[in-house]
Amino acid sequence: MLDAQKIAFQQEVIEFMTLMATRNRPELEKKSAVLIPALGSYDDKDAQAMCSFVNGMTSFFHSKYTEAREHFLCVSENEKLSGSLRGIALLGQGLTCRSAGNLDEAVTYLTSATESIDPKGMFRSFLMYCFQQLGDIHASIHENEMALHYFERAYASAGSATEGLPYLRYHMGLGSCYLNLKEYEKSKDHYYKALEVKDMPATVTSRIENDLGIVYLETKQYEQAEKYLSSSLAVREANTMDDAACTSMTALAEVFLEQGRTDEAFRLLNRCATLVEKFETKGKKLQVFKLLAHANRLIQNYEQAILYYEQYIALYAQLKREQERNIFKFKNKQIEKQRQIIADKHRELAETFDEIKRLKVNRKSALFSWITIIVLVVISELFIDPLIEDHAYNNILSLSFKVGIALLFKPIDGLYESVLWKRTMRKAA
Repeated sequence: MLDAQKIAFQQEVIEFMTLMATRNRPELEKKSAVLIPALGSYDDKDAQAMCSFVNGMTSFFHSKYTEAREHFLCVSENEKLSGSLRGIALLGQGLTCRSAGNLDEAVTYLTSATESIDPKGMFRSFLMYCFQQLGDIHASIHENEMALHYFERAYASAGSATEGLPYLRYHMGLGSCYLNLKEYEKSKDHYYKALEVKDMPATVTSRIENDLGIVYLETKQYEQAEKYLSSSLAVREANTMDDAACTSMTALAEVFLEQGRTDEAFRLLNRCATLVEKFETKGKKLQVFKLLAHANRLIQNYEQAILYYEQYIALYAQLKREQERNIFKFKNKQIEKQRQIIADKHRELAETFDEIKRLKVNRKSALFSWITIIVLVVISELFIDPLIEDHAYNNILSLSFKVGIALLFKPIDGLYESVLWKRTMRKAA
């Protein structure tokens, strides 16, 4: 593949990812239908890697997470590929893990992606998606300071735009952080700013409407909550965004339960239960069990409520164990990485210190060497030269004296260095 063709295909992949981020389903389908065969027709490792990435993202968009991960693994584990290509595949794996509810794995993959993607390369815009996802994950587990840090990095990596998708996602991220902090007015303010961004497809605004609905749910403004959550759910169902639709369903079901509309809540939760089972999204499954238990308790079906509570507790304990184990493993990797960095820095400093000591010794040695030369010259002029002149008839003896004087310099110089080095080392110790 020629360099020009490779650059053109890279640009196509970047545009494909933009469609993915905006959830523009019609254009996304059209793009992948053309791009996958085109990339697959080239017997080139980079083209094949980009083809696997597009295939993986297409599978991810259709909630086929196992299939998506297989495509991404083909790229991320291929050490013959550039870091950026492996990095965008790691992003894909992070997205997949997050949607499947494996947040610890998602953080590991996304962090690796930020370290692999060249910030000055063709795929530098993918860093924004990595940081945004990391921000969303930390916001979802109420680590708000880390979330804000990642949202700021996402915004900065996009060039701190004042419009368009980066601007929208920045305000969405801040909205979710303030929602976690129970600062509802600030949260609403950022979500409304995100809604004001022009030319965004309904699939993107459905996410903002969902989150706004949750703000109103938590502030017990159920009519407003129902308005936004119903709108979000309608868009997601119309675009067959089943996994995202589950999020809106559970929140809307909670609104119905608070309003005493248990039949409507049961209909949503039963539909949602089928979908989360299909996609194996454990976090959403946990929420469904909790709400079904609550709903059955409200209608005094206590036996069924207890069964759902037991399922909720068992799944919660399983997820907690898995998360703690994987987070511990992740933290260990981070600690080991930091330890290695510290060890490398210590080694570099030790080498620098040794070099400084060596230079210091050499300077002192040079000074004493010059003094030695001057002393030898004086001794030679005052004592040795007259003696040689007295025996000038003997050329061999004269030459021997001169050579002896010259040969004295090196041992004396070495002696100076040895003595000075030992003294320096004793001081350092």
